[in-house]
Amino acid sequence: MNNINPRADRLSYLLAQQSTNGFSAPFVIFDGPKQKDEELRLSRLLDKETLFRFAYVPFVIAQLVWDYADTILTMAVWLRITETKPLCRAVKELRRDYDRVRAPHIDKAHEDSEIENGYIFEECVKDITNQLLVNLRIDLRSEYPEIEPDDLDFLIAVYQCDITLKALLFYIRKQTDKIAKKIGRSIGNILPEAVYKLNKLILEFVGDKPVSERFAILKKQYIETFATQIAIVNLNELCDNNQPQIN
Repeated sequence: MNNINPRADRLSYLLAQQSTNGFSAPFVIFDGPKQKDEELRLSRLLDKETLFRFAYVPFVIAQLVWDYADTILTMAVWLRITETKPLCRAVKELRRDYDRVRAPHIDKAHEDSEIENGYIFEECVKDITNQLLVNLRIDLRSEYPEIEPDDLDFLIAVYQCDITLKALLFYIRKQTDKIAKKIGRSIGNILPEAVYKLNKLILEFVGDKPVSERFAILKKQYIETFATQIAIVNLNELCDNNQPQIN
């Protein structure tokens, strides 16, 4: 991975990645009856930064979401949670669907740029992530006082994936609404359907462990905090030390 100056202009760097690492790949809307017309229209109407925010950043974060989902599958095998076998198979199938749908539209350089920028994003928000994981551990211990340490680690992995995914979808809704207002009509989904199916599936790994209203409120706060961080990746200083804190 390249050595990046943490105080450099993140937008300038990532925009450069578009041309050097394959972001010249076609811009794709993954639903709608007039998909190609929609893509052409938007590519003409939107400036480069807006297109970057809408058509590139979501896939960077999606790569992290799939990584977190893989961690869940690995832990489920390691902990021998046999009840999750059907869920694990379903997640693997969704990942195959995601890759299959995107394959005609991207090359390896483009995919590598998403992975690399995902690492950059993860590094730059590591303090917030660490704080989130500490808070999740405390919150889940409060929810389930008798939980075993391994089971707690598994739940933390599930909720980390779920929170990151829901933050991504929250961010996309904001970007989509902004663009829809600009062009005067609604538009389709930028992400393949597999991501939305994963969103409905991932919490099934929690099983019969209902959470309190208090935990639901805290989770909403975590989602909004991460959605803000995803938005910052599109602006100037992703690695700015003045990051919002999770209380």
